Amino acid sequence: MSNDIYEFNKIDAYNKLEEAKKYICGENTKENFNKFMILCKMSALQNNAHAQYIMGIFYEDGIEGLEKYFQTKIMADEKYYEMINNKKAVEWYEKSSKDGYKESQYALGSMYFKGIDIENNYEKALYWFKNSKTEFACFYVGYLYEKGLGVSQDYKNAIKWYEKSASLGNSNAAYNLGVMYKMGQGSEIDYEKAIEWYEKAAQTNNKNALCNLAMMYRYGEGVEVDYKKSMDLYEKAAELGSEVAMYQLGYMYNQGLGVNVDYEQARIWYEKSANLGCSDAQCNLGYIYQEGLGIEKNYEEAIKWYEKAIEQNESIAKSNLAEMYIFGHGVDVDCDKALALYEEALNDARDIGDEEEISIVLFNIAEMYERGYGMKADIEKAIQLYEESATYGLEEAQDRLDNLKK
Repeated sequence: MSNDIYEFNKIDAYNKLEEAKKYICGENTKENFNKFMILCKMSALQNNAHAQYIMGIFYEDGIEGLEKYFQTKIMADEKYYEMINNKKAVEWYEKSSKDGYKESQYALGSMYFKGIDIENNYEKALYWFKNSKTEFACFYVGYLYEKGLGVSQDYKNAIKWYEKSASLGNSNAAYNLGVMYKMGQGSEIDYEKAIEWYEKAAQTNNKNALCNLAMMYRYGEGVEVDYKKSMDLYEKAAELGSEVAMYQLGYMYNQGLGVNVDYEQARIWYEKSANLGCSDAQCNLGYIYQEGLGIEKNYEEAIKWYEKAIEQNESIAKSNLAEMYIFGHGVDVDCDKALALYEEALNDARDIGDEEEISIVLFNIAEMYERGYGMKADIEKAIQLYEESATYGLEEAQDRLDNLKK
């Protein structure tokens, strides 16, 4: 008798959910969101895992979430637009997950991973992602192992789970595998495997993979140097909206890598990237306007782009703007401001261990002391700074030292 009742409830719950769908999709009946919600909740209360998952979607993302799930526009009473409740979403996802519903298990893992209105819990996220084993769940298992979140960092396990995700079609997993093989994480450095995974991700128009693949052709990592191939890949990534690819195209035109130097094209690509927030592009665009490369000098534009880059803590932009304050290009001469910017840039460079930038900024500060920009000239201080700059290999600093010592 109990088995009969169980089967009846199971069938009845299924039928209620099918009926509910008709009211949201308008199949042979007028759309009625109220009736949909009543029938869907009744089905969920009868332990239909699919209905429980739908209730979870509703409480996590509201009407918008249901519109995305059912791929239809929904008209509902105003009260339904104010019912997002992540704790209730977790409750419904848990009910469905315990019945083995893969999509709910992934959704529940995501809730614990994000920790929005609930306690962030990577261990629980890992547990549910591993149970789900869907494309995206496998990706996040790999990510948790790679970053050591909720589990000891384990690159080999990260590779294993990324490979599972990639085999299910996840291009970001394929991209991450490319990065790990290139960096030698979980294996020896293997450029061939890195290229193999980048190419798989690139086939699905993964813009990050296209950029990294372009970089490998540019520097000849695992392949012959091929600037044309590199530019083709950057252009494809740029078409997909990659500000990094746009910046790199600008740089290649700026430096004449595989093409004739073309400052106009460099400026065009830098500007596209800069408008999307790339600080490197903002800095280089500022320099083009400062020096008048392929265009009339425009200090106002240069300052504008340097300041935008500085908002993102771009140290080279700080150095370049400092120079403009020293010589009064587009601003009043202010050597105190210049020195403060140089010192900020030096601290930034030291923080990230950028030896080339450290040497250049030290040289610039030394020059201020040597020439007495905004201060009394101090040759001893200048020599000390030039010597430190020279230890990082800056030949110009050594030349200046030799001249001063004479």
